[in-house]
Amino acid sequence: METMAWKKYEKEIFKYFSETFPDTTIKYNQKIIGKFSKVKRQIDILIEGTIAGYLIRIIVDCKYFSRKVDVKEVESFSSMIEDVGANQGILITRKGFTTAAANRAYYGPRKVELDILNFDVIKNYQGLEAFPYSGNHCVFLSAPLGWVIDIKNKINSIASLYQRGLTLEQAQNKWEWMYLDFWHLDKNQTFTIDDLIKAQNDGIKQIDPKAIFEYKTDIKNKYSADIKIRIATIKSYPAIEVTGFIKFEEFIFFAVMFTPKEFLDRNLRKVCFLLSSCIPSDIEFDNSQVIEQLLHEIDITESFEDKSNKYHQVGIWYAQMHDYDNALINFKKSLEFFPKHFTYLKYIIDFTLSHDNDSEAIHYSSELLSFEPKNPSIPYCLIKIFLDNKKENLLVKFFKDSIKQYEDLEIKGNIQFHLGHLYLSIDQNKNAFENFLLARDYFKRSLPRNHYIFKTIKNILTEHGA
Repeated sequence: METMAWKKYEKEIFKYFSETFPDTTIKYNQKIIGKFSKVKRQIDILIEGTIAGYLIRIIVDCKYFSRKVDVKEVESFSSMIEDVGANQGILITRKGFTTAAANRAYYGPRKVELDILNFDVIKNYQGLEAFPYSGNHCVFLSAPLGWVIDIKNKINSIASLYQRGLTLEQAQNKWEWMYLDFWHLDKNQTFTIDDLIKAQNDGIKQIDPKAIFEYKTDIKNKYSADIKIRIATIKSYPAIEVTGFIKFEEFIFFAVMFTPKEFLDRNLRKVCFLLSSCIPSDIEFDNSQVIEQLLHEIDITESFEDKSNKYHQVGIWYAQMHDYDNALINFKKSLEFFPKHFTYLKYIIDFTLSHDNDSEAIHYSSELLSFEPKNPSIPYCLIKIFLDNKKENLLVKFFKDSIKQYEDLEIKGNIQFHLGHLYLSIDQNKNAFENFLLARDYFKRSLPRNHYIFKTIKNILTEHGA
């Protein structure tokens, strides 16, 4: 039984590498005479191909151990890489590696990559293949070697990926996991992967101004030639962040991997595998039956909060069917039962803006602002939503009108301050400075002089040379 399991293990790995390196020659159970040992060395899997006119040789060794691989096995494998003239070696086991083994592979002179594949039972909502989707766009994915796709346990994303046999929480504790997401493109939008990377890099630099970025562009996918990988080293992160981007006609799909530096090579290959093998598609929804069922449930639901949640879900289902009128009707009903639902208000503002229903967007923006007009996070959220929908001029007018409507000086200062930020975001620095100064005047008449906002305004003006 153990022999059969060992053979199955090697064949599963052989199949994976055959799919991962389609342009190379993959051979199973090969023998090569060592340059130094002068004896035949047994190779579990041999990968050979030509890149830029040079022969590339990679050897794969499969260890079906009931314990972790230790440093001695890594040293032995490293010697074999040298003996058979390989450029790289990949050592795969099912139980993992000791710390010493991982360090020996990472810091040693030979390029040794360590990976894990086990056949532990797949848990609920985990799978080896999936159709993650957002809106009407989706991709077909196969999980990389030894990993699973989890469609339930995820953090503000479409799906999570991590090592088979673990839970998402366990994978996060090891800082070795991945999440997936989509960036939707307007039909006439010239937005590129580089534009998305720049926006994300700006956010990362706010966390670590000295973050280091590296890029890879040598990944191939027959459905797209626009592919890029960013490797980010961020001081405050205990792991390296690797993000792979691939642009299709109407969306950019991206995968974000967190990995310890010792396992960067193996996890970089997993990101490459996802990008090279994913297949884009569209989804057509017919949600008629579930809508009818949920509307019936709403009739017998007593909780206003539950009614609100259900109407919001009905709105989403109508939107998936491109029935935007009924979608908006149900989003509105949702807010009738829970008028101060922060998330649903942001959602309906974004929804109406994306369908050029500016009057409704302004109405609900006013509703959102009125809840906590002194809270700086409210106008900040509005700036993000309006900029994402390229409606900055509409928001400028809304902010100006709102300043006139409120009598409270702190509220006026809050809106004026964020109007300055909005102008900065659209490179109108002169207007920005004028609004920051007006905001400072309002705050001087309403807040104590040691309030943090005065230092913030001073820093902004100094940073931008005002």
